[in-house]
Amino acid sequence: MQHPLYEGTPRGVLVRDFLIFQLKTFLDGLKDAVVSPVATVVVVLDLVFGRADRRGRTFYSLMGLCESFDRWLNLHGAVRTAAGSRDGLFAGSQPGDGTMVGDLEEIMRGDPPARPVESARG
Repeated sequence: MQHPLYEGTPRGVLVRDFLIFQLKTFLDGLKDAVVSPVATVVVVLDLVFGRADRRGRTFYSLMGLCESFDRWLNLHGAVRTAAGSRDGLFAGSQPGDGTMVGDLEEIMRGDPPARPVESARG
């Protein structure tokens, strides 16, 4: 028996979400292919040339960048609400919410940013 709220996903939304998923998995794989050898070089450099008080700093900075990228990519996060909505992946995000899907939604819909724009003067 189907979920009572499920109305089916429109073809265009399903194709759009498939393309977004393909882009997300491609970017995730590309990140992994690039980061793995870079991490190896960075940790060796940290071990060989790093001063004791700074050892590991570059390696952990690289890991932090990867974690930030993973949060932005949010590979499977929006799927929780996609299947029960006619809006697909966009139902699980807000335009400009700092995730890839939110940023794409903002671009595709032309919505103003959901997050405040920071002043250049600080």
